[in-house]
Amino acid sequence: MTAVADFSAGTIHAAIEIEAAPEAVFDALVEPAQLAAWWGSPDTYRTHDWQIDLRPGGEWSAQATGVVAAQSGVVKGKYVEIERPRLLVYSWQPSWDDFAETLIRVELRPTPKGTSVRITHTGFGDRTVSGTGHANGWKRVLGWLERHLLGAAG
Repeated sequence: MTAVADFSAGTIHAAIEIEAAPEAVFDALVEPAQLAAWWGSPDTYRTHDWQIDLRPGGEWSAQATGVVAAQSGVVKGKYVEIERPRLLVYSWQPSWDDFAETLIRVELRPTPKGTSVRITHTGFGDRTVSGTGHANGWKRVLGWLERHLLGAAG
């Protein structure tokens, strides 16, 4: 698993290979019950109340409750492209970053062992503190996703 911030481009690149079919990975990224089950951990924050209108132009949102109440917030956005099970592009606007809008592109490709997941998160500009936080966040998020899917397969 990797997550690297390219501050000259205002972009984060993250990747992981997960031993699960692309359809299973895609569903884990768009189904509210699955998202609430895996996105977060008891020692950081948990997400809940996922609202998803899965269509181009459709809106999505989720609540996040941190271990420390002051770390709670909301994140929202809109879907830009959806090609199940290979591509998901959506905007990302978190309250903890003053709802600054960035764009997330998730590419899923089948591999002999499962699925290659490649994330390109763009739009940070010169906001290096936010970019660094999101790069570290993608490492955690991809780990949670992998554990969820491996648990579901086992």
